[in-house]
Amino acid sequence: MAGNKRVFADVQWLKFMGSKKGLSLFSRTRATVDYDDNTSLFTGAYLNYTTGSGIGASIVGKIADTGGGADAGAHIFKAKPSWMLFGLASVGLKNQLEYSWFSILRFTPSLGGEWKLYSSLELFTLFRKNSHLGSVQRLRVGAGFRGFQFGIATNFAESGHEWTGSSNTGVFLRKSF
Repeated sequence: MAGNKRVFADVQWLKFMGSKKGLSLFSRTRATVDYDDNTSLFTGAYLNYTTGSGIGASIVGKIADTGGGADAGAHIFKAKPSWMLFGLASVGLKNQLEYSWFSILRFTPSLGGEWKLYSSLELFTLFRKNSHLGSVQRLRVGAGFRGFQFGIATNFAESGHEWTGSSNTGVFLRKSF
């Protein structure tokens, strides 16, 4: 995403070990650089076990420029040809209790021929006891054609007890494999 305040790159992949139930691995690496050359990096791997109902357990390993760690939690995963939902409630495995919610909702109905609507909403919120550490909302709306998606993007972020906010709006290009 090329935005009005920073460039945001996000590489994600999801691998099922068989069908869409049982074991899967989701991985993502995000990098940002603003126009003053300040950078941020995150990479995470999510090992999931999903039952036939779509409910399951997850273990997450993550590394960021602010530190690393592991989380454990419960998730829901549902996917149909025109939509997908993944939601994960997790607890940080560290001395000080942290808990978070991460979700992705995509809606991609056909527009006719090889064209599709592409819309995506990602939500992430991280708390400690009695305090908000950070929240992110990523919105994407556009079109898809032959595995490429493109359109308008906005990222919102809030941090701290005061929920101090920022935003980054621009355009995105995405490729599905």
